[in-house]
Amino acid sequence: MEEYFKPDLDEMEYDDAFKFDKRQFCEFYTEKLKEKQIIMDTFYHKENFRPKSIKIILLLLNINLYFVINALFFNEEYISQLYNSDEEEETFFNFLPRSINRFFYATMVSYIIGIIIDCIFVEEKKIKRIFLREKDQPLHLKYEISITIKGIKIGYSIFILLCIFISIIFWYYISCFNNTYPGVRVEWIKSSIVIIIIMQILSILIILLQAILRSLSFHYKSEKLYKIKQFIS
Repeated sequence: MEEYFKPDLDEMEYDDAFKFDKRQFCEFYTEKLKEKQIIMDTFYHKENFRPKSIKIILLLLNINLYFVINALFFNEEYISQLYNSDEEEETFFNFLPRSINRFFYATMVSYIIGIIIDCIFVEEKKIKRIFLREKDQPLHLKYEISITIKGIKIGYSIFILLCIFISIIFWYYISCFNNTYPGVRVEWIKSSIVIIIIMQILSILIILLQAILRSLSFHYKSEKLYKIKQFIS
């Protein structure tokens, strides 16, 4: 229990982190990769209050989201330009210059959706705070934990129902889109897959940047670099 309730190294202020956080660069990077990168988090990071089944549902929802957001920005003007293109031969990567704005919009919408979804889940830090606050009052502790567990069950129920509802809407929209614009189906699939790959690479690079800033802040004893690292976490 003492190990479980130790302060989170990533939430420490610079002076405390410099003194107590002894993780090496690779150790920190690997740990954050498992926690923050959605594919690694889904299959390799074990959490006490977020089971793998919920993580898989969340991963599938994100994938569906990328496909739908991509389809939303295939407007009539874009499709007209695509059909009336003067290029003699369409190569595999010709869609990339045409898809830059959709990559940007997908990134923004995905970030916003991620914030909303995180609000549904009860953080483990909240459970720890209850234990620490009520550890000397066992009866009150049991009551607080029981209320929190009910909240977790309600949150998961809402999340699952919401995912089912959203998935039905997504797949209906995608079916209508493909029936209305069959000629852009290949480009839509290719660009959607590229968006998914870019998003995963972007998350890996952000985590790498955090690890570099943390390492530099400790090496040069720079609190400013550490605060920048905390800001982008």
